[in-house]
Amino acid sequence: MKIVGIAGVFRPHAYVRRLLKAIALELPEPKDVELWDGLERIPPIRGGPLPAEAAELCRVLSAADAVLIAAPEHSLLPPQLTHALSWASSPMAGGALVGKPAAVVTSCVSPHEAMWTQAELHRLLRAGGAIVHGADLPVRPGARQFDILGRLADPVARARLRPALRAVCATARDALETKAAYRGANLTSLTSATTDPEATTKRRTLLIP
Repeated sequence: MKIVGIAGVFRPHAYVRRLLKAIALELPEPKDVELWDGLERIPPIRGGPLPAEAAELCRVLSAADAVLIAAPEHSLLPPQLTHALSWASSPMAGGALVGKPAAVVTSCVSPHEAMWTQAELHRLLRAGGAIVHGADLPVRPGARQFDILGRLADPVARARLRPALRAVCATARDALETKAAYRGANLTSLTSATTDPEATTKRRTLLIP
């Protein structure tokens, strides 16, 4: 299972980026997680063809089975994050987000601080057809947020995060199993048609003028 993570910040050691890495460590089982770092290069949404930077994002999302997004709890999202999700939700994106399970995680001192950020990210992702799960994690001022392994230090935060991650992984796993079953059925059908003498005779008859 391949998962792409997007942090709504640019600074490499920012809290939100560390939070995204900690989120990845809480996934129910080991996964192939790619942290996408192209946010700063994303241009504003506009008409015309898909720009190269947005096309790269859409390729990354299309190849992924699920998405993790960690964002600041500010009342305004980073413009580039809005642009990125707007491009990914646009008709030009080729359905990069359609049916894609996504977890949106915010972290703030006040329980109500991240309400707007969650709502806006849910709106942007659902516009592209994603299946969105959210989690807002409590922050205790003055407390250590991460342990020496980079995991969330607060057990309450971990407990609040895990249901959303379980839901995302379960949805992605179901989609993978459905695809595998579909490929298996097609392969079985093709093999049967190839080895069935009667079917082979019929095909040859059709080919004879």
